[in-house]
Amino acid sequence: MGQGGIVTQLWFATPLVRRSVIVLLLAAGGVVGALSVALREPGAPIAPWWPAAGIAVIAVLASRGTRTVAAGGVFLAAVVANAVLGRELGLTLGYGVANAVEALVVAQFASRGGPEARMDGVRDVARFVAAVVLGAVVMGVLGGLTAAMVAGGSFLTSFLSLVASHGSAMLVIAPLALVSRRTVRGHRRLEIVLQLVVVFVIVAWVFWPDNALPVAFLPFVVLLWAAFRLPIIVVAIELIVVAVLSTTLVGMGGGAIGDVAQTDPRMAQLILQLFLIVHACSALFVAAARNDWANVVTQLGAREALLRGGIVNSDTGILIAEVTDGDRLRVVGVNATALGALGRESMPPTWGVVGLRMTPGQPLFGVAELDALIHDRKPGRVEVDQGDRRYDVDLGLHEGVAATTVMTLVFTDVTARDERERRALDAAERLRDLNRQKDDFISSVSHELRTPVTSILGFVEDLEDAPLGERERVASEVIARNARRLADVIEDVLELGKLSSANAVARPSHSFDLVALTRHCAQDAEGLAAGRSVRIEVDAADGSVPVRSVPQDLTRVLANLLSNAVKFTPDGEHVAVRVESTIAGPVITIADRGPGIPPAVLDQVWERFYRVSDAQHRDVPGTGLGLPIVRALVEQRLAGSVELLSDGSTGTTARVALPWDRDAELERRALADPVGLGGASARSASPAEGLADDEALPLTGHA
Repeated sequence: MGQGGIVTQLWFATPLVRRSVIVLLLAAGGVVGALSVALREPGAPIAPWWPAAGIAVIAVLASRGTRTVAAGGVFLAAVVANAVLGRELGLTLGYGVANAVEALVVAQFASRGGPEARMDGVRDVARFVAAVVLGAVVMGVLGGLTAAMVAGGSFLTSFLSLVASHGSAMLVIAPLALVSRRTVRGHRRLEIVLQLVVVFVIVAWVFWPDNALPVAFLPFVVLLWAAFRLPIIVVAIELIVVAVLSTTLVGMGGGAIGDVAQTDPRMAQLILQLFLIVHACSALFVAAARNDWANVVTQLGAREALLRGGIVNSDTGILIAEVTDGDRLRVVGVNATALGALGRESMPPTWGVVGLRMTPGQPLFGVAELDALIHDRKPGRVEVDQGDRRYDVDLGLHEGVAATTVMTLVFTDVTARDERERRALDAAERLRDLNRQKDDFISSVSHELRTPVTSILGFVEDLEDAPLGERERVASEVIARNARRLADVIEDVLELGKLSSANAVARPSHSFDLVALTRHCAQDAEGLAAGRSVRIEVDAADGSVPVRSVPQDLTRVLANLLSNAVKFTPDGEHVAVRVESTIAGPVITIADRGPGIPPAVLDQVWERFYRVSDAQHRDVPGTGLGLPIVRALVEQRLAGSVELLSDGSTGTTARVALPWDRDAELERRALADPVGLGGASARSASPAEGLADDEALPLTGHA
């Protein structure tokens, strides 16, 4: 039925249901209050017990909002209950206010001012008891003042009587609506019925009018039985049975408390309320502690099951043992892999019961090196051979509670690990071979395509100079445009193939003025925007920035980045290029005024053939190879770094950071990571090789 009690269910119920139940509770509180007033001693300003206090707390807890409306209903019910039986107006109003304030204080404190109050654990019960004490004290003060001022009664006597009667009533009645309404699944219904019958019989016998024996402690034994064995809601029901039955029988003069009532009725009522308070607090705390313990056991059981499942199903052998009695090793858990490493199919029963005696010189698991390590009780590693398999065994020692020592043996199957590593290396080699075949295929196809495309371009250039008709001239322009685009794609593919090849050779570096090279690249890129009024503005605060790098590769990088910036910048706007010097090296930034790149795909634009899929980017021609070439050139050949910055709406900024000396930076990286660099980007080529490579390297700019 859920984790919450009746109060929680009402709080989350529909307004109609919640309000209807609250009205019924307030009406019931008024009726019970009237009965309590009617049963008081003649002329007494207060009733001996006030069950309406517990009902009022339930009603206020179930309400939503500020709860003042429900508290007002408590006031009204208390006023009606007192007025119907003819109490003085002053007492009626004073007690009504006190009852309302008491219920509101208990509800707010018990629920922490939030939507609901619970009684599932010890903390919940402690908070509820504290709330009841606070509310009862408030009631005692207000009610005692009312009794003293209106009826002339003793403030102290009224205070003690009210605190006891209201406190016991709230402790006995309110828990019924606060405890979890879990079903009694897992408990025998017969035991619950038997328990209730025993409680009724014992309480009836203890407080029967003919029984004057001082055995008021006997119901406590039965309540503890319920607290330890049964759901807490059963305990709450039994508390109400005990309270109602004992109050009724004591009123009839029953039990040892009834004998006291014949000489001192007030003292008898006070003893009875203390009896109920002690029994309620004890039973509720024990039941809540049992709940907490059950929750801990459940959590530990789940963790143990998870741990055992992980150990049993693990490919790594695990054996956990505990040193007991100083010289015995009791196996707590072991999986099949560990047993196989020890040459066994199953664990002998004695291992987990009496354990293995750790006598020096005597075998434990039958493996000499491992037994010696365990006898020494020192962490370490040994190698164990079992058949055709070899294991690394790691012994760990852990100090547990009560000066116990736990040993963990972890068996790593070295043979299986080596086999997995060999298969992984074979798979990696096959992938590298496939990658080489792919690069060779692309390179061969691109070289084969370059010759016919070059011939097409040559003849098209002749046609462009020849006198042609309008139709022939348009056809010639279409052929030229697409042939040049195909040539650019071929050059891009060839360049990527050379950059990813293990045999790639880096061009030699030269000293040159970075600002002058940037201005030349900007002038060339402005020709791509003919008729679009897109300007490229170069800002170089230092005027001249000498650097030692590879001008051919840097020209290719700037050409691609500037080409992208020009293509995506709207007509009439400008591209801002800035060259600045830092301690680490020069930095070139290129900022356009285009649509920008969505931040979510900034990392993906460096992948080959990737293009942003929105309409603004699809309309701009490109192959998706320019940026991969830029990154490969900057990082592999120029020993720098490149990044793109964009918010996805106000343009894109490309930032290229270079070292002052490319060769010195490559040498530094080689010394720091001689294996990671490899030989491709660290080797220098002869000037002839560099020039030959550059001859087939036209300026392209496709993203």
